[in-house]
Amino acid sequence: MKLLLFDVDQTLINTGGAGIRALNRAFHEIFAMENAMDGILPHGKTDPSIIREIFAARASDGAGVSVEFILDRYVAYLREEVKTSASYRVLPGIVRVLDELGGRSDVLLGLATGNIELGARIKLERGNLNRYFAFGGFGSDSEDRTGLVCRAAEIAALRCGNAIEPSHVFVIGDTPRDIEAGRAAGFSTIGVATGRFTTADLKDAGATAVLRDFEQDSAQFFRATRME
Repeated sequence: MKLLLFDVDQTLINTGGAGIRALNRAFHEIFAMENAMDGILPHGKTDPSIIREIFAARASDGAGVSVEFILDRYVAYLREEVKTSASYRVLPGIVRVLDELGGRSDVLLGLATGNIELGARIKLERGNLNRYFAFGGFGSDSEDRTGLVCRAAEIAALRCGNAIEPSHVFVIGDTPRDIEAGRAAGFSTIGVATGRFTTADLKDAGATAVLRDFEQDSAQFFRATRME
């Protein structure tokens, strides 16, 4: 059995900035803070850690408001922002690759994303991609990226009844943080340069294999995951 764990933002989909807009709206509602995400780079970070980074950047302690409450308001705005985002798109080649993988009995597909689970599901729903992913590790499971990757692997083992060999687990994402987390968990890693990071950046992070995207390099992807 092989386990493929996919990141969400800029790996499967591009929401056109819906998450940033939703978080800005949540901070404006709760703290009257304008453009809370200015200067914050969210790439590869978990949702709770992004909120803590905003507080640190603004020298704020959050006025006793819990991260969970902020995330609740964020999710409420995220539904609207994803629905109305003019530039939302499923990234090239993804559906064809997932269709092929989903038809195999020797493959489990999961998510490994810094999004809290509800946020990830909202983002994927518009692209009709939730159907491929019955489980995953999320920012709501752990603020630490390696921790959520390990959590996804634990759930996969429960689902198939056996631990999956680390060499048969592939963490797939568009940022060095995805690659570093997968490596720290002892898994193979595949970088896809569909976000802000280049193939060189992903190679430097130690990716087992690097793709330009899933359309141009689908054959390379299947070779790297030994699915040929």
